[in-house]
Amino acid sequence: MVATAAPHRAEAFQAAEFLMDYLKSRAPFWKKEIGADGAGWVAARDADEVALERW
Repeated sequence: MVATAAPHRAEAFQAAEFLMDYLKSRAPFWKKEIGADGAGWVAARDADEVALERW
């Protein structure tokens, strides 16, 4: 869960967007996939890195 607060809604949304971009590219616990062949952690994609660079 990502929670943010700000005086104005747009600023809170922007803060949440930054946190999501950061977590998707830097947090090792971000996403675990479980399938018939077992489980594994999903690595950051190039698009995740590009999204983070705008901050």
